[in-house]
Amino acid sequence: MLNVDQITKVYQSGERSLKVLHDISFSIPQGQMCAIVGPSGSGKTTLLGLCAGLDTPTSGDVYINNRRLTGLSEDQLSALRNELVGFVFQSFQLIPTLTAIENVMVPLELRGERGADKMAAELLTRVGLADRLDHYPAQLSGGEQQRVAIARAFINRPVLMFADEPTGNLDSDTSESIVELLFELNRDAGTTLVMVTHDLELAARTHRVIRLRSGHILSDELTENAPVAQQAAQKPSESTDTNPTAGSQTDDASQTSSAPSAEEETIVDDAPSDSTVSREQTV
Repeated sequence: MLNVDQITKVYQSGERSLKVLHDISFSIPQGQMCAIVGPSGSGKTTLLGLCAGLDTPTSGDVYINNRRLTGLSEDQLSALRNELVGFVFQSFQLIPTLTAIENVMVPLELRGERGADKMAAELLTRVGLADRLDHYPAQLSGGEQQRVAIARAFINRPVLMFADEPTGNLDSDTSESIVELLFELNRDAGTTLVMVTHDLELAARTHRVIRLRSGHILSDELTENAPVAQQAAQKPSESTDTNPTAGSQTDDASQTSSAPSAEEETIVDDAPSDSTVSREQTV
């Protein structure tokens, strides 16, 4: 479903090379829920943006449903995302001038599909917003806005869902209901979920956890929630210790890389541009 092959991301700042990701490789099969965790500046959001085709790697390749993203034009990438991908963001990314139902309808309207209003109303009802269809984002609470965003993410029936800190702007009680909703819709649709989060308890509820540190994969492990079939088919690398310099090569499902030496490029936090997505990109 999602294949990442030795991708590296380097930003140029004057004469300095700022390397954010180092030769990252892993594969995520259909239906798996995978969390990407790590401290701030570890490269999580940059990696998510590269996986979704929102940015281009300096080297390496990303494949979604066996389609290579490298070399596609922006129009081709937008069409692929609208066909195969859904997004849920920390900041909701709703269009303020559209009502809840109009926001949810956008992906299908861009496809020219009929019946978008009916499908949007059904999804909003399922996420508990049947009485908020005609409300604008400013008239909704944070939890309600995220429910609208989740409904929009699922309306195009994606095969791959990306979630970037989906509960980051919500209180604990609201976060729990949003997580349950996201997981429920994901299970029902059989969607592959790739989620970036700082919440280790939330990550442990997925099937697999990939840990990043300084742009390297520190560990890649299935959780106790992983279906038996996944456990039999995959053997991700085991974490050796908390020192990324102990990295080793792994099987096709994942790769652990060694940390850079002092002479290598400086590691920086995720570039701000990776976490800010325009309306065109989200749909």
